[in-house]
Amino acid sequence: MPDFYTEEQVQQILHKAIARKSQGQDLSRNQVREIASELGISDADFALAEQDWLNQSLQDRERVTYDIYRKKKFRDHALKYTLINAFLIGINLLTSGSISWAVYPLLGWGLAVALDAWATYQTDSDEYEKQFQQWLRQQKRSQIAAQITDKVTAKLEEWLKP
Repeated sequence: MPDFYTEEQVQQILHKAIARKSQGQDLSRNQVREIASELGISDADFALAEQDWLNQSLQDRERVTYDIYRKKKFRDHALKYTLINAFLIGINLLTSGSISWAVYPLLGWGLAVALDAWATYQTDSDEYEKQFQQWLRQQKRSQIAAQITDKVTAKLEEWLKP
């Protein structure tokens, strides 16, 4: 057995030990706090770590929501591409008996769809992060606007009651 462990090894060992202790059951906040205390972690450090974890969990959920939004947007784009180009090819076949001019919108728009797919599934770039932050700000503005609207509506209803 080694005398020293890296931080990652410590995390893995403690993760396994806690999993054995809890036997698959969820631990209460007090139990987690007790474990931290036994490890010599102060209440202040525990509170900061817990807050960091909560913030990270929230951001992870927001990223999942954003990724779902982006994929839905891409699917909508791909569906429009498919339907409209099928219609154009049908018109082209009916009018000339072969595919001639319909290939140009098919290829041009197809390139745009391919680039959109690449941008949608490329999640480790600066551009993705910039778009995520922009989407997040827009979501927060929408939430604030909805809250204000709800409060104003409630006050107006209260004021207008006979």
